Amino acid sequence: MLTYFRSRTFLASFFITLLLVVFVIGLFTVDARGRQLSFGDTAPAFEVLYLPDGRALLQVNAFSIDRRFNITGPVKLWHFIADFFCIPHARFPAPQPAE
Repeated sequence: MLTYFRSRTFLASFFITLLLVVFVIGLFTVDARGRQLSFGDTAPAFEVLYLPDGRALLQVNAFSIDRRFNITGPVKLWHFIADFFCIPHARFPAPQPAE
C-alpha cells in the first residue's frame, strides 16, 4: 500500500513538471510567432553567439528582453562531454588574433 502512494506522488510531480515545460515552450512559441507576424522580426528567441576572443554569449530575444548572458563555461563543458562520449557537435571556434 505504501508503494502505491509513492508512485502516485511521483506521477503527479512528473506530469505537473511536464505540463509546466510544455506551457513555457508554448509561451516562447507564441511570443516568437507574435513578433514575426506583428513586426516581421525573425530573430530566434535564443541564440548562442561565439565572440572572436573565445567567449560564448547567449542572446535572449523574447518577451521584450534583449540581453546577452555569458555561457562560456557551460558551452566548454558541453564540448568536453560531447568529445568524451563521441557525440557529433560543432566545434567551439578558436580565438582569432586581432588584426
